[in-house]
Amino acid sequence: MEKSAAEKSLILIHYSEIGLKKGNRGYFEKKLASNIKKALKDVEIGELKRDYGRFLLYLNQDSPVELIVDRLKKVMGIAHFSLAYPGSANIDELKEQIFERIKTQDFSTFCVRTRRSDKQFPMTSPEINRIVGTRIHEELHKPVDLKNAELTCHIEIYNKQLFFYFDRQPGKRGLPVGASGRVVSLLSAGIDSPVSSYLIMKRGARVIFVHFHSFPMTNKASYHNAIKLAENLTQYQYQTLVYLMPLIPIQEKIILNAPMKLRLILYRRMMLRLAQMVARKERAGALVTGESLGQVASQTLENIVATSESVSMPIFRPLIGMDKEEIIELARKIDTFDVSTEPFDDCCSYMVPENPETKAKLREVRHAEEQLGGWKQILDEIFQQAEVVYLQFP
Repeated sequence: MEKSAAEKSLILIHYSEIGLKKGNRGYFEKKLASNIKKALKDVEIGELKRDYGRFLLYLNQDSPVELIVDRLKKVMGIAHFSLAYPGSANIDELKEQIFERIKTQDFSTFCVRTRRSDKQFPMTSPEINRIVGTRIHEELHKPVDLKNAELTCHIEIYNKQLFFYFDRQPGKRGLPVGASGRVVSLLSAGIDSPVSSYLIMKRGARVIFVHFHSFPMTNKASYHNAIKLAENLTQYQYQTLVYLMPLIPIQEKIILNAPMKLRLILYRRMMLRLAQMVARKERAGALVTGESLGQVASQTLENIVATSESVSMPIFRPLIGMDKEEIIELARKIDTFDVSTEPFDDCCSYMVPENPETKAKLREVRHAEEQLGGWKQILDEIFQQAEVVYLQFP
């Protein structure tokens, strides 16, 4: 994308599946417009205008194009966007406008692609492509390549307006954050849960995080790493709440009173209950975990059933069918991998047996939980002790 402030005009933004929403498309468009403004609230820009299935973001003389591009790439719901220029409806003027912009660019092959939804325009798309392409070819002696062109000149004609652009930047696609309600994600300091949180954001949900730690029985590295991960993910939803909860009180109760092989399952059941308490307080409709079927001992089908039974809310598992390499690849793409691989002691690793139960029987788990006694009061105390951190971007 061009960087010169003097040449800026506007950014033409195309959204993704919002266009399929029919009757309630306006709701999603408003959410997307609000998120674009939030992403750029500290940046010098002009008007943001909704315009026939697109957004026009007008730029000022001092608008920092590179920063705007970086921010828009992370706005959920955008399919692609481009630095664009208004063009003349007069074809002779238009081909000269395009030629003036294209002649200084470095490319070996090119093509012209016109999208003409305004059928009142007097020329067809192939005719426009031919006239503009001929002007470029004859003057610059560059060959046309319709399949693998190094540079593509896009022309859009709609509602008696015409814009042209050369560089198309990819967006995140999906739905705008906030359009699909709120969820509570159990955020560890590992690789999986940040990725699952990112994927649920991409479906339009606003994510509230809960992180459990076993400090002072373990070090506080997971606490700090979880904050770093939440900060990273906040750039996709702009405001974030993080609940930080000490799990030690209930872990000690389980260690003293429950069978060793069931400790991990009981830890997980208590964590889900605490997350559900947060969800009810924050008016969230579901929980989110980073579980992938069969990946570790706690994620066998039997154990997932045994832990899920502890809460009444739906539990979303965006990673359930992904393998570890797929998850790692996505973690690298969203820049959470490096933080997730920093050393830390996970709360679930505290006093866990070498051979935990992998095929839990729900009857045995319920019986072990009944033998704990007083665990509900402990959960209430943990919930009251939670530290709440508010994060904001930018």
